[in-house]
Amino acid sequence: MYEIMETDLTAEAYKPLLNRMCDVCDTFTFAVLPKCMMGKPSVTLCRILEELEPYLKEIVHTNGTRANLFDSHMSVPNYEYHLCKESQDVLLRAAESIFHWQQPALPEDLTFLKKGKEYFVTNAHEGYAMLFAEDRYLAELRGTKWNKTE
Repeated sequence: MYEIMETDLTAEAYKPLLNRMCDVCDTFTFAVLPKCMMGKPSVTLCRILEELEPYLKEIVHTNGTRANLFDSHMSVPNYEYHLCKESQDVLLRAAESIFHWQQPALPEDLTFLKKGKEYFVTNAHEGYAMLFAEDRYLAELRGTKWNKTE
């Protein structure tokens, strides 16, 4: 596994990183935390959910996001989407950093899956992300500094 900190990812690397995720993965997911935790969702968050509606696969309720677990009594909707050119365009327009994917402005903890397995998981409010695969393109991507954690 590899980890990248928010301080080790430049703004210029965001779009190439996101494009790579879209080339390699087939699904992305994020959570929308309950109002009791985050207050009313922002207009931007609601707009993104609306734009992504045609690509929605399912909503799974768990007690957290892919990066964080909460109390067992919490119910957090995790939205899972088909990754295609159109949904990729929404993601690219929505933010300027992988670490901007946090509420209240955006959904929480953008994650990419490949064949149902976690490929890249963000913990945006903590300022780090995890890559669960060897990916030479990302390892050599200008503006990134990855740390092997195993």
